[in-house]
Amino acid sequence: VHGDTHTVEREIREKSTGSGFAFSTLYTYDGMVFTGNQTLVRCAEENKLYGECASLKICVTRSTTHHKFVEASFPPDYFTFVSSFEGGADMLFNGTCNVIAADKSQIRWSELVHNAIRDGKYIRGEKTMTKEPLAMVTRNTDLYCV
Repeated sequence: VHGDTHTVEREIREKSTGSGFAFSTLYTYDGMVFTGNQTLVRCAEENKLYGECASLKICVTRSTTHHKFVEASFPPDYFTFVSSFEGGADMLFNGTCNVIAADKSQIRWSELVHNAIRDGKYIRGEKTMTKEPLAMVTRNTDLYCV
């Protein structure tokens, strides 16, 4: 169609409001890190799957960029999908998984995981495995944000 432009704002309609979204400029980055057992976090960061790393089991939230990264980087026997970050953290604590894949910000803001890191039970990996650009999103009809 002549004279028509396509932007994310025009393409996405949020169901409950029937309105599009307005996006700010990019202002920060986050990224996926591995968190859990010290030895196995290092194994995940190095993609090492033999010897002391043979027991690696990563919990990763389904339908996320983390899911895509882990699925492309590891054979299926080394990871399991969870429905939420909280579900992955629960599986880390009950031993179903020994590493979780999540954004650094999720790890920082999860009190249970953060406390386990602080207490020395787990570590947060040093390598950021993905880079996620972040921006503010508001409804394009929100008078306080336009």
